[in-house]
Amino acid sequence: MHLIFKKWAGVIFTICLFVPIKAQLFKGKIVNAQKQGLKNVRILKEGSVPVDTTDAEGNFEFNHGYVQNTVIFGFVGNKRIFAFEILPLPGEYANRELIIEGDGEEFIPTVSISLSRVDDPFSTIIKPRKLQANPSIGGGVEGVLKTFAGVTSNNELSSQYMVRGGNYDENLVYINDIEIYRPQIIQSGQQEGLSVINPDLVDYLSFSAGGFEAQYGDKMSSVLDVHYQQPDSQGIILNTGLLVNSVSAYGRKNNWRFLIGARHYSNGLVGRSLDEQGIYTMNFADLQSMISYKPNARHEFNLLTNTALNRYRLEPTSRSTEFGTIQAAIRLQVDFEGAEIMNYDYGLAALTYSYTHNRLSQFKWVAGITGSNEQETFDIQGAYELKLLEQNNSGNTGRPLRTLGYGYFIDHGRNTFNGSILQFAHLGEIKSSNKRRVLKYGAKFYTMDFADKYSEWLYNDSGGYNIPPFGAATDSIVYDDFVNNRNNLKYNRTEAYLQNRWVLGKNRNLMITAGLRANYMNINKEFFASPRINLQWEPFKNKHVWDTIKSKHWVYKLAIGSYNQTPLYREMRNFNGILNLQLKAQRSWQVVGGLERLFTMWNRQFKWSSEAYFKQLNNLVPYLYDNIRIRYYATNSATGYAWGYDNRINGEFIPGLESWFSFSVMQTKEKIDYVNEKGILTTSPYLRRPSDRRASFSIFFQDELASNPSNRVNLNLTVGTSMPYFLNGQWRYAENPYTLSPYRRLDIGFSKVFISPQKPSVFKNLKSIKTAWLSIEVFNLANFQNTISYQWVKDLNNNIFGVPEYLTSRRLNVRLHVEI
Repeated sequence: MHLIFKKWAGVIFTICLFVPIKAQLFKGKIVNAQKQGLKNVRILKEGSVPVDTTDAEGNFEFNHGYVQNTVIFGFVGNKRIFAFEILPLPGEYANRELIIEGDGEEFIPTVSISLSRVDDPFSTIIKPRKLQANPSIGGGVEGVLKTFAGVTSNNELSSQYMVRGGNYDENLVYINDIEIYRPQIIQSGQQEGLSVINPDLVDYLSFSAGGFEAQYGDKMSSVLDVHYQQPDSQGIILNTGLLVNSVSAYGRKNNWRFLIGARHYSNGLVGRSLDEQGIYTMNFADLQSMISYKPNARHEFNLLTNTALNRYRLEPTSRSTEFGTIQAAIRLQVDFEGAEIMNYDYGLAALTYSYTHNRLSQFKWVAGITGSNEQETFDIQGAYELKLLEQNNSGNTGRPLRTLGYGYFIDHGRNTFNGSILQFAHLGEIKSSNKRRVLKYGAKFYTMDFADKYSEWLYNDSGGYNIPPFGAATDSIVYDDFVNNRNNLKYNRTEAYLQNRWVLGKNRNLMITAGLRANYMNINKEFFASPRINLQWEPFKNKHVWDTIKSKHWVYKLAIGSYNQTPLYREMRNFNGILNLQLKAQRSWQVVGGLERLFTMWNRQFKWSSEAYFKQLNNLVPYLYDNIRIRYYATNSATGYAWGYDNRINGEFIPGLESWFSFSVMQTKEKIDYVNEKGILTTSPYLRRPSDRRASFSIFFQDELASNPSNRVNLNLTVGTSMPYFLNGQWRYAENPYTLSPYRRLDIGFSKVFISPQKPSVFKNLKSIKTAWLSIEVFNLANFQNTISYQWVKDLNNNIFGVPEYLTSRRLNVRLHVEI
């Protein structure tokens, strides 16, 4: 970029903006006509807030919380040499050249600058507010994550996701450096409610599917690092629809900033599309806030709070499910009595103090508490008939031909879980004077306190006889499942990390990050250390970023490290509710290699990202999925591996609107040590893990009419191959388990933009509205039948049938979004 000013003729202002993890960090460089860096140029935000001063090479950087466009200024002495407006747009590397003549005091150029690379080469930045029209049942950011390479899900009603062969519990989630914990005993997606992340409050988030740095915690799959906004203006955001209704407000006054958001979600609309019919009462609500106080440039205080109340009640009346093959179609008809009542309450409060010693060093102290109160009460009894159906030549089912079986079951549960987690942390970041070295360190202390009552039993008979599972011979009444236990557990955990980043090469084209994590847990006396190293090399990187983009641009990445996962609570509890207090951390060594290629198509920039990985897994704790509940064996009795290959192409296929295509292949297996029916310790052959999805493909696409850009379309397509499913604990050792059908889902939204910054309202009374659009969404447009689990029933001969429990069918939603 060339900036020619009256006094500063020949000054070239070349700027490239980067957004690293842990903060939205803008970086720039000022050079003269001889391409020499200009030092001691003061950088101010909004004309009065000092944020940095250029170093000897002309580099500067500053943290920025995006709400609206922000103007930054450069001064030498009292003379302003430039004014520059940041206007983020979708699509990476969407820089624009700018030539200005005249006095910098008179010109404020507008430059389109997009999300760009992150300092962690294995992280991807997401701006949820750029993707608000994305059709999603729960309205959370996880719906976007599920379209990323390496990320899969089997349940659109849940915000949980699996990454590269891991389960739901293997994903780290942070909000403003506070680790987030999910409910422990929740059983199904329709009971889950709202995601803990309110997208209207989010500034940006970074996501890594593997190869993340030592500054992140001890889990084996992924990191989602969420940063809430630091607003520079005032506004209100309203969303209303058939599923989610929310209101959020943000503002700034003097040294104070605030964010507050309230949401209400009722998924009765989609609940009525399930096979199980009845009276659904679903109310999920939360209130989140963040208040910041910054008395001066050195000190800042932040208070983050979140309260969620989730209420779910179902009084089922009937269920009718058809399944089977073309040769043998079967119908299960069930009449119910009873009710399920689920209450899940969640609370979070965290206070953060940040101290900026100078532009090269920052320190932070964090104190937070997370509390949960979960209750499940259910007594469901049902009488069922299993019938063989007539089929015509076209394969459509007709009248029943004969009865295969009939029976009766009772499902009873009284579960409560209370948990509190205290966390204290100190984090620091120190840079060298030339900013080629960045040292980060941190120490965290956790106190966990859990109280758990686990009481469930399931009774099932067929034809009036209580028949034991697997044909066992006994005269006693046999439960298909029986658990009755109480546990109280309190323990401490300490973790620390130290990492350093070196930026090498004349053009800063080689970045090396090495770090070490240490973790100690007092309940099992286990200590371990986890070394990690990342490398990023840009062989064709030029001194000026715009020249780099126009020429060949490849980025090569490599990560090697140890990723271990300490048990929280659920991993320690086995099928009978008994805790294994000596359970050790699950261990993994991971190697991730990748490359990125920028290329031009239709005169626009696109990026292809490709990563291959291998995970060597040890000390694994085997588990089963029961809908979205994970049931662990609570023993370190397995070893395994996971390998895969992820690809993603993203860019502005439609100018100004970012879209992407993702494709992944993956395999994960494990060998399990167990005692067979003869009482002999046996090691199984390699078996498919419950998360073994061999291939997945996703599309996230945004479009608009060329003749009328206010009419837009947003589309999500997800396709995943089948996954294994297990009847119970003994069946986990079977080499040929049941499989869930392939997951296929197509959601589409049609939106009309009435008011936008480019299209302000013509009505005087609506001048205060910045943005307004209406969207009509169709969930599961193709009406695919996706299976989340199986219900096991028996016929008159004690044959066991797995009756699929289908997810939601096609549904329509209407949503209105307004920003004031």
